Amino acid sequence: MPSYFRRTRCVELSTIEYLERMIENSWSGVTVVKSFQQSYDEAVPVVCIRLDETFNGKLEIGSTTYSNTYTIIVDIFAKSDAQRLDLSDFIMEQIKGTWTYCNYAHNSGRTDIVGTPDGKVSLATVTYNRKVEIFDAVASQDKFRHLIMFLVRKF
Repeated sequence: MPSYFRRTRCVELSTIEYLERMIENSWSGVTVVKSFQQSYDEAVPVVCIRLDETFNGKLEIGSTTYSNTYTIIVDIFAKSDAQRLDLSDFIMEQIKGTWTYCNYAHNSGRTDIVGTPDGKVSLATVTYNRKVEIFDAVASQDKFRHLIMFLVRKF
C-alpha cells in the first residue's frame, strides 16, 4: 500500500523536481541537490533547493482551514561570478510563474517515489536575491555563492 507524503514535503519535492528539470534542459554540468550539506560533497557548479519554513495563516476568520505559505531557499555555488549571475537570473525567470504540484507517494519496501499532479505551486514573493559575502577563510564552494529566497503557495 502506498505511503503518501504530506503537503509541505510535496511542495518541496515539486519545486525541486521542476527546477531540476529546467536546469537540466538549459545547463550542462550543474548538479542539483536537496540538502545544504550535499552542496559541499559535489563539485561546483551546484544548486541546492530546499524548503525552509511554513507560515500557517487561517483562510478566513473563524475557519479551521489554513492557507499556508512556504519559504524556499535556493543556494547557488558557481565556478565564477559570471556563472553565479547567469544562474541566478535563470532561476528567477523560472520561478516567476507557476509549476506543477504533485502528490508524492512510495510503496512500502520500495525507494522509488511517484508523483501525481494535483494543482499548481505559485510564486508569492521573492524575499532575498543576492551574492553571499563571506569574509573569513572562504571555502572553494563559497567563493561565488548566491542566495535566492522566495515564498510560494499551493493552489
